[in-house]
Amino acid sequence: MRAIALVDLDDTLFQTRAKCPEDLAVEALTPIGFAVDGAPLSYATPRQMRFIEWLAETTHLVPVTGRSLDALRRVNVPFAAGVCAHGGVVLGEDGEPDEGWAAEIARAAADHAGALEGYAAAITHEAEAQGVSLRVRVLEEAGVPIYTLAKHPEADHAALFKVVDAAIPDVPAGWTLHRNGNNVAMMPPYLGKANAVAHLLPGLRARFPEASVIGVGDSLTDAPFMALCDFAMLPTRSQLADRLFA
Repeated sequence: MRAIALVDLDDTLFQTRAKCPEDLAVEALTPIGFAVDGAPLSYATPRQMRFIEWLAETTHLVPVTGRSLDALRRVNVPFAAGVCAHGGVVLGEDGEPDEGWAAEIARAAADHAGALEGYAAAITHEAEAQGVSLRVRVLEEAGVPIYTLAKHPEADHAALFKVVDAAIPDVPAGWTLHRNGNNVAMMPPYLGKANAVAHLLPGLRARFPEASVIGVGDSLTDAPFMALCDFAMLPTRSQLADRLFA
């Protein structure tokens, strides 16, 4: 094995149709992420598909995503071990949740469940006050509340951010307000991709002691897990690139 690749998914390896280059016909795109009913939701461009194929052929590919476990399993990318729910779930090489990590998350989540519901209620109340329709929920894994998620049904980012900024004017110490595109996640202190990668990485390094570790991501909240790797890679058109290359 030449390398271990810890790779974010959405807006890194693929994206929604609306975010694909306008000059690419839908026939040139590969559906790669799907809804529960099987309808395609995410697409890879030809260049992204070649990159995915290269990763699959030459690396030990490990997704590191904010997606829920269910949503991750509806992505057509080969993997076994992985990180999902922004680090709330770690998958072992058998593709099943790491029970030790799940127990740690459940213990920490017990102290923050009320706050997550409170943030969801505050965002919902502010959206109603502004006359904005949002989808707001506390994302759970195996019945454990992980983080508060808000989206705009028509991907109106400006309206979404305006509501969230008014509902949560101050982010408490240790918490993370992740926003990238049409996703806003309010994450408690124990949650984060870097925490989960730090848990997963020692085992991967022991298994592949001479393999370089490459971190690939697009958002500001990907940077901490990428910093744990030997090398970092990012799409040039991304939130992280905009910050680095400004």
